Amino acid sequence: MKRYFVITGTITYAIKCRDALRQHGYKAELKRTVNAGGNLGCGYGVVTVCSLEEIKEILFKYSIRYLQIKGEE
Repeated sequence: MKRYFVITGTITYAIKCRDALRQHGYKAELKRTVNAGGNLGCGYGVVTVCSLEEIKEILFKYSIRYLQIKGEE
C-alpha cells in the first residue's frame, strides 16, 4: 500500500481523521504541513499507509472534511 498525507483545514479535523483511521486498524500520525503561502488551513494533516479508497470511505463515514490527499513515495 502507498503512504498518504491527508491535509485537513483544522487541527480538530486532523485529530478526528487520525482517530478514525486508528479505529479501523491503520497506523496514523499527525504531521505539520509546510504552508508555502497556499490555502492549507492551520497547517496540520495525517500520514497513514492505507488505500486511497479506504481513506475516502472512512473520512466520509465520519463526516471528516479534508482539503487534499497527497500520495508520498
